[in-house]
Amino acid sequence: MAHAIKYTVYIGLLLNFGRFIWDDYWAMEAALPPDASLNDYLTQFATSTDMLGWVGLVFLFELETYAVPDEKWTAWLAGIIRGLRVFCYVMIFQGAYGYTAETLELYDTHPVDGLSDLCLIADQGKSMQISVFEYEEITSANCEDLSDENAFYTVANEVALIDQPTLDHVRYQEWVNIVNAYVWLIVVLLIEVEVFLASRDRFQNRALNRVRVSKTFFYLVLIGVMLVWLFTGYYLYAWDAFLWIFGFWAIELNLAEWEQERKEALLAT
Repeated sequence: MAHAIKYTVYIGLLLNFGRFIWDDYWAMEAALPPDASLNDYLTQFATSTDMLGWVGLVFLFELETYAVPDEKWTAWLAGIIRGLRVFCYVMIFQGAYGYTAETLELYDTHPVDGLSDLCLIADQGKSMQISVFEYEEITSANCEDLSDENAFYTVANEVALIDQPTLDHVRYQEWVNIVNAYVWLIVVLLIEVEVFLASRDRFQNRALNRVRVSKTFFYLVLIGVMLVWLFTGYYLYAWDAFLWIFGFWAIELNLAEWEQERKEALLAT
């Protein structure tokens, strides 16, 4: 039953990955000018890059801790899988860098001079940012409903407009996103330490106990982030966080089973 839940969660993560690519693409279309730099595009697709790295990492952990039997775990296979894990970490760090750069760009704002009413620029192909990843094209049909403010800004070299309340809200959410990204990095590094110790049959030592206690604390932080997104209306983010927590619960389940098998093998010798 547990493994059926695990693979259901994995499928959910893949579906969410596709959804985030879609969201990043449409945000790029609305926010970036035609002459945007490669770095701008990489920053805009930070979520998709991050998700790709994480999906790959979960798959590789699944191979090492469950799918590949110990008797088939050769030095050659270990080198390939761990090399691929390094590549996944590069993408994850790129994603974390993208979140950080995107957040810092939110403090590089430029007022749109002479604009106090969005209806003045309606039907000109311009967009208004209304949340972290949502943009609306400004038209004569919606211009009065998009914002009650009389001052508007652009962020860094983006072409979409944003008002002050939305800017404050997006800044807050992006800082939450940064906390989530770096706490997950800490969690997987702790898992790497646990896998390293378990692969050397070091099950009962102070370092391993500290790793497990630290992981519990950081998982609680991640649950807190999930609740922040849930109660601020970012249901997709909250659902994604829920799936990732369960996805790594599956890896933890694999680790527990793997460690038990290695203990039994040691006792049998």
